[in-house]
Amino acid sequence: MLPYLLPCLFVLTPVVACTLAIHFFERVIQRRLSTRFGWGSVMWTGWLGTPIHESSHALLCPVFRHRVDEIVFFGPDRKSGRLGYVRHSFREGNWFEEMGNLFIGTAPLVGGSLVLLVLLYLFYPDAASAAFATELNRVDGQAGGSFDSWRVLFQRTQAMFGQLFQLADWTTARWWLFLYLVLSVGSHMAPSRSDYAGSRKGALIAVGLIAISLFVMSLLQVNVEAFASGITAVAAPLLTVLVLATGLCGLSTLAVVAITALLPERTRSAN
Repeated sequence: MLPYLLPCLFVLTPVVACTLAIHFFERVIQRRLSTRFGWGSVMWTGWLGTPIHESSHALLCPVFRHRVDEIVFFGPDRKSGRLGYVRHSFREGNWFEEMGNLFIGTAPLVGGSLVLLVLLYLFYPDAASAAFATELNRVDGQAGGSFDSWRVLFQRTQAMFGQLFQLADWTTARWWLFLYLVLSVGSHMAPSRSDYAGSRKGALIAVGLIAISLFVMSLLQVNVEAFASGITAVAAPLLTVLVLATGLCGLSTLAVVAITALLPERTRSAN
């Protein structure tokens, strides 16, 4: 089973790394804004980021046969700290619907990433083109091929930043509007604690199905190189978008840290 497991790990590792990075960036942004401007500062970004977050949940509900019972796209509640929510129901004991909680719960990562990609194409099409200029199609099934896919992903992000970090653009309204929209989306795309809590059982089911699939492939002696090439090719578009989104979230975090460093803290962070 191990030869079949390694390609899965090569795909899952950057996904986990990007998820952790986006969580970190979101936490830094919200802490910096709240300590300088108070809890109300969440309105500045939440009006856009929260509806995208909640819409991502809602759009995946029908895919896994979940019923949307109630949805609030943007309804800030200072007492609970909640900005919006989606209440959905499913049949307990149905493995497909139970597993759907994993994908529904983490959907904002993909939904937010796609919106950030659209913003990049709208504001800086040259940067978007540079990000996808390097081919990722010719990746073989060996470990080196998987490492090459990581290298290409980061090369794409580097190419994007090379286009975005043009000093001449920093004095334009386009640059600051783009940065603000990226901040608004990126600071609300990480799944919440309740999202993860609801995804636990679904994650266990997904892991179990993967383990069974890998075991069956090992019994059937499926070609390892063909499997590795296939899974990398399927995951490549998602990984590319997620890595680029992480880079954009990092960019907005740097901007917030730099700007708020000039301002005094008005309130203490609870963390």
